[in-house]
Amino acid sequence: MDNKELEAEGMMFVGDKGKILTGFQIEDPRIIPEKKMREYQGPKPALQTAARDPLRGPNEFVAACRGGQPSSADFAHAGPISEAFNLAAAALRAGRRLDYDAASMKITNVPDANSYLVREYRKGWEL
Repeated sequence: MDNKELEAEGMMFVGDKGKILTGFQIEDPRIIPEKKMREYQGPKPALQTAARDPLRGPNEFVAACRGGQPSSADFAHAGPISEAFNLAAAALRAGRRLDYDAASMKITNVPDANSYLVREYRKGWEL
């Protein structure tokens, strides 16, 4: 794949049978290697980012707090993105690939790396 084809930012999901490269908001997913993408016969991607309503403007957060439509940056989006970034940081600190069990929120192949996902709070600031 030529670097000129790549966007400035995006995500790559690495699995046992290949990789999926996609834009930062999960747009235009591609299976790597290209041969597997050509062989893929499944449905067209259904995941699309919500179109932003230009009438909502900068007050969309306030409107959401008042019971309106969720903002474009609500916790349903922010949580998984934060989890992915934290896992990337943990993998960099561990210096190796990490296997993560999302259901238990634990790294399974390097138990010591789980310490990168939690924080020890100072006395009086515990949760």
